Amino acid sequence: MNNIVLIGFASCGKSATAYELSRRLGLKFVDLDKEIEVRYYLTHKKELHYRQIIIQEGAGCFLQIEKTVLDELLRFTDCVIAPGGGAPMNEENRGILARLGPVVYLKTEPDVLLERMQSKGLPLFLNGNPDIGRLRTIWNERHAVYRKLAHCTVENSSLSIAETADNVIDALKRRQLL
Repeated sequence: MNNIVLIGFASCGKSATAYELSRRLGLKFVDLDKEIEVRYYLTHKKELHYRQIIIQEGAGCFLQIEKTVLDELLRFTDCVIAPGGGAPMNEENRGILARLGPVVYLKTEPDVLLERMQSKGLPLFLNGNPDIGRLRTIWNERHAVYRKLAHCTVENSSLSIAETADNVIDALKRRQLL
């Protein structure tokens, strides 16, 4: 079996859904941000959270590690992969993500995302400002890219993680990708 790749905006539930899918389907769970942290540690001998890598080392360092890890994932099968929300915004990354396996876009409406972000922490791209207008602008830019890359879309604004996983499995089966 190929891998399954979940894409979507920050706080849409990619990691939690990927973990649930991996558990149900007997596949390995891969959280790309965690893999970036591991790679950073191996090369710099210093533990940093992925957000701290961006802050302390710069976005360029983070993006280079992200690309390296994505390239390495091409050698793996039987994984459910949760890349960060920005990974598909790079054209080269989109090519890699598409080659990894079926891509599922977890579509969550901006107002729901903002509510989730405020409870778990705002992403760096909002610069500590929970402005729904700015979030919608970024969401619209990414939404177009996500939709184009995805083999299928699962709207999960009002779904639990279990329900989202059910819908991902159903969508992949309908398209004979699972």
